[in-house]
Amino acid sequence: MKRILALGGLLLVLVSCEKEKIYRDDSERLRGMEQEILAFIQDKACQNERVCGSIAFGSKPCGGPWKYLVYSLKAADVARLEEKVQSYNELEKEVNTREGKISDCVQVTPVTVDCIDGQCLPYTVKD
Repeated sequence: MKRILALGGLLLVLVSCEKEKIYRDDSERLRGMEQEILAFIQDKACQNERVCGSIAFGSKPCGGPWKYLVYSLKAADVARLEEKVQSYNELEKEVNTREGKISDCVQVTPVTVDCIDGQCLPYTVKD
C-alpha cells in the first residue's frame, strides 16, 4: 500500500512538473512571438495618414485586446502581420483559459493613427 501511495505521489509530482513546464514554455513562446511582431512593425515610416494602421493585440482574460499596435502599411506586410497577431492572440487566450488567469475588464479603445513627422503614431486629441 505504501508503494502505491509513493507511486501515486511521484506521478502527481511528475504531472505537476510537466504542467509547469508547459506554462513556462507558453510564456516564453508568447514573449518571443511579441518580440517578433514588434520587430516586424518597427519601421513606422510614412508620408501621410493613409499609410498608417493599427491592430488589436493580446487577449485579456475578460475579453478584448490589451492594447493596439500602430504600424506603417508602407513598411509592413499587413496579411503576415494579421496572421502573426492572430496566432499570438489565440495562444494567449488559450493560456488564459487553461491557467484561469484574471484581468481588469476595462475595454481598450482602438487608437486613431496619424502620420506625424514621418512616423505612424497614435493620435491624441488635445483639449
